[in-house]
Amino acid sequence: MGLLMLSIVTLQSLVLASMGLAISFGFLVLSRISWKRVAGNLRWPVLFFMPFLLILPFTVEGEAVASLSYLSASRQGSLLGLLIFLKGCAAVILAQVLQGCCPFSVTALALRDLGVPDSLVQIFLFTYRNIDLLGQELSSSFRSMSARGFERQSNSRTARVYGNAFGALLLRSLARSERMFFAMVSRGYDGHLPKIKARRMNLWDWMKALSVVFMALALQSPGVMGWSML
Repeated sequence: MGLLMLSIVTLQSLVLASMGLAISFGFLVLSRISWKRVAGNLRWPVLFFMPFLLILPFTVEGEAVASLSYLSASRQGSLLGLLIFLKGCAAVILAQVLQGCCPFSVTALALRDLGVPDSLVQIFLFTYRNIDLLGQELSSSFRSMSARGFERQSNSRTARVYGNAFGALLLRSLARSERMFFAMVSRGYDGHLPKIKARRMNLWDWMKALSVVFMALALQSPGVMGWSML
């Protein structure tokens, strides 16, 4: 899946980028991930890529297709903005599929089997877990403040209350990290994650992997498939 993502983000053809987005949606349907969850995760990436559609047409020189006062939109800039938007959305959707099809711990341990250093894998795992815990603690703090009558406003008092809340959150997270470490040590943790039995790939797994590789290579061979660059 990572190879397919790399193939899509390096495309320079609008037609191929559209096909890459269609392939991403196909994998999303096959993964059976909640559409509501995916839509929520796509909200911020789409807002990040949207300025490319609005700015590049007026900043890239080329054949003018529209004009607005003293500004003129170029065909090359519009195509470039659309190309970046399509590739970015396709890559984010594939990342959702990769992350949502199996627990993050399984993905991280798979990285270790692929040769990623064990210390780096542990950083990924603990960071992911602690971010989730910090989010829960922060939500709990906001609920407690609301229950005590706190109302968010644009003044120094709100900034002071938020600062105190974040400071208390950092102190609680430090204490929680120490408790987690001592609990892991008491269970035999010696700086390395325990080995788990590797799952062997069967014929169906190899077929799925080869199909993804074929799609990635096919998108990089527009001349063989008769598609021209835009």
